[in-house]
Amino acid sequence: VCTGTDMKLLRPSSPESHYETLRHLYQGCQVVQGNLELTYLPPDANTAFLKVHGGEAPGVGMAGVGRPLTPSPCPQDIKEVQGYVLIAENQVSRLELQSLRIIRGTQLFQDRYALAVVGNAGPAGTPGLRQLGMRHLTEILKGGVRIERNPQLCFQETILWSDIFHRHNELRNETRVESTRSRSCPDCWALCAEGHCWGEGPQDCQT
Repeated sequence: VCTGTDMKLLRPSSPESHYETLRHLYQGCQVVQGNLELTYLPPDANTAFLKVHGGEAPGVGMAGVGRPLTPSPCPQDIKEVQGYVLIAENQVSRLELQSLRIIRGTQLFQDRYALAVVGNAGPAGTPGLRQLGMRHLTEILKGGVRIERNPQLCFQETILWSDIFHRHNELRNETRVESTRSRSCPDCWALCAEGHCWGEGPQDCQT
């Protein structure tokens, strides 16, 4: 269990300490008691701490050139967030939260959103966020979804959000999913039910 953060879109005073704070907060955490906020990660930030498998990976960019990251569990292990999930103002291309199953929405971003993915665009020459790594997310108990200003992001409109909202979620209509983008996206895998998916592979079908 970890406590999460409540910074919203506040820009960190020290980018390097901000990265280290995120890494230390979520290693080995399965339940975030507050909010999961992943913000202001630069294009060269080493996000190995978000991937499925632990293990040493060379630190790059903000993690320190050539410095190995400590092998450990990681936010991929996070299964539940009691508050909201905010992914904002990042320049990295991937942020994986593939074990996340439930967002309870006891706190909401802007008083209405349980999941907000906003402003994840890289500068010229870098990709920005390209795909939501949340294929096991099956329930949002309270709060809506806001996804906008992510020019490289694919598949957000192929997700059947109404199937994820709990039937008693009074804010389920607070859903703003923008699909304006600057690249072509692949299709869902051909056998995904009714074309609903989180990505192009067979493992990405929404179930």
